[in-house]
Amino acid sequence: METPTIEQTALQRRRFLALRRKEREEHRLNLLDACLTDYERAARIRQWADWVLPTIHDEPEIARLVEWAKGNAAQLEAKSAAAMSRMGLKELFPDADDLHDPLGDPVPKHPWGL
Repeated sequence: METPTIEQTALQRRRFLALRRKEREEHRLNLLDACLTDYERAARIRQWADWVLPTIHDEPEIARLVEWAKGNAAQLEAKSAAAMSRMGLKELFPDADDLHDPLGDPVPKHPWGL
């Protein structure tokens, strides 16, 4: 069995780094999607509450529903903020990118990808 050349070893390493960059980008997008989902729901709740408030005059049950909904929106925002602090953002967005390849992504090994 032949030992890989320095060029082959370097190419394998670059392909590994490209795969890790792709995985990291997927994690980043998943985090962003989760944050946006919570944010959008909280924004919709607040928008709905602002729309309903002027119409509830003497209906205390609806007023309590609106207050509960606003509390729910605040919880969604807090959950999103807490999730971001626990998600390892340092790992997803490091100061110095240990996966950086100054040569860019290598040519795929196969036509269908890495």
